[in-house]
Amino acid sequence: MRIIRLLILPRLLLMLSMVLGALTAFSQSSLKNPDLVYGFDPLLYNGKVYAYYTMPGTEGTQYLFDTFDTMGSLTVRGVTFARITLNFDICNQQLIMKYKSTIGASSLIEISKAWLEKFEIDGRHFEIIATSDTTKEIYQVLGAGPSKIMYYQTKKLLLNTLIASKNYFFSHIQKGMYVFNGKQRIKYKNNRSFVAAFNPAQQDMIRKYIRKHKLIVQKVSDLQMTDLINYCNTLTGT
Repeated sequence: MRIIRLLILPRLLLMLSMVLGALTAFSQSSLKNPDLVYGFDPLLYNGKVYAYYTMPGTEGTQYLFDTFDTMGSLTVRGVTFARITLNFDICNQQLIMKYKSTIGASSLIEISKAWLEKFEIDGRHFEIIATSDTTKEIYQVLGAGPSKIMYYQTKKLLLNTLIASKNYFFSHIQKGMYVFNGKQRIKYKNNRSFVAAFNPAQQDMIRKYIRKHKLIVQKVSDLQMTDLINYCNTLTGT
């Protein structure tokens, strides 16, 4: 009986090593195959794992939205993916997607701006604009027509010098405001510079619209600015 057990033991060890080898090979294959790990189209994985860390005690967040549970959509090389959990790191100007691996672990991945064309989060529409041959920037875009409102939003990581602990904090959102008048992008700061961005033949009508609706363009809501720019698109004289 002892001899039989001695003969069986090596076979069990061999079978165990084969099973472990197969599991390891499957794990490595899964890591190399985005379809197995992420469950989405590989077009989304031209980026890299998101790994942005701040100092312990940092106040605020680098994101546009404080919580990472907002569903959105994005378009990559003309292909649109809907119902994806997204957030926008406006400190580093990077779109981030949350996904779950085959084992159920949540991770974050950067969406490459090389392929990304546009995305939407919480009803806000963003587009990737090429500002030069090598530089692309992300703008929130309002309006449906040749003229558009374009917001460039950022945050800065600052050192709090008012307390002894020297903690860092993220600033409030800083927003650069632009009008694309169908020909060029022009920065504006107030009602006067907004109106001046348009063709002189349109300016009087735009000025009257702003006065009628009591708008202060640097303070009003996205909906009010969308209505304004859509009105500008109805005007002739471009």
